Amino acid sequence: MVKLSATDSLGGYDKEIGTMRLREISNYSLISLAIPQDKETLFKKKIKDTFGLNMPSPIETISNKETRLLFTQPDQIFALTENSIDPEKDMAEKFESSAYITDQTDAWVVLELSGASSREALERICQIDLNKDAFKLNSMARTSMEHMSAIIVRTSKDTFLLMSASSSAFSFLHAVELSAQHIS
Repeated sequence: MVKLSATDSLGGYDKEIGTMRLREISNYSLISLAIPQDKETLFKKKIKDTFGLNMPSPIETISNKETRLLFTQPDQIFALTENSIDPEKDMAEKFESSAYITDQTDAWVVLELSGASSREALERICQIDLNKDAFKLNSMARTSMEHMSAIIVRTSKDTFLLMSASSSAFSFLHAVELSAQHIS
């Protein structure tokens, strides 16, 4: 019998490029929580009870030590959490009928670009104004990078989480890596 095992989309990629570090983040679960009709009040209560956080706004993420919540569209958020054996089941037990739960972990690749030149590298391929006064700490946006859909989150002064479809993980990595190489 064949034994299946989980693998990272990019094999645990981690590379120093000039003053930057580009790495795959793989120790997470990504759960989609969609709000059923007429359940928004209960959903917000469950968010507060489960994570100790309020509902995120469309342009910011909120987080505690284990979880980052991202507003992805009206009536849906993503919860980027620490790994779990069965994250979909864990969330379903916590949210009961207040949310439709879908494990999105395998559908997305998450990169982290950090370092003094990270903003300049991203400005070459991202259509978002990444100026520190416009794209503040914990800001997030859905955008495209090199014609691939992406989510970008600023997690600290010079650190960004970049998320895109795992089906184009190598193309996404190539775009970010090439941009970083061109400015280093």
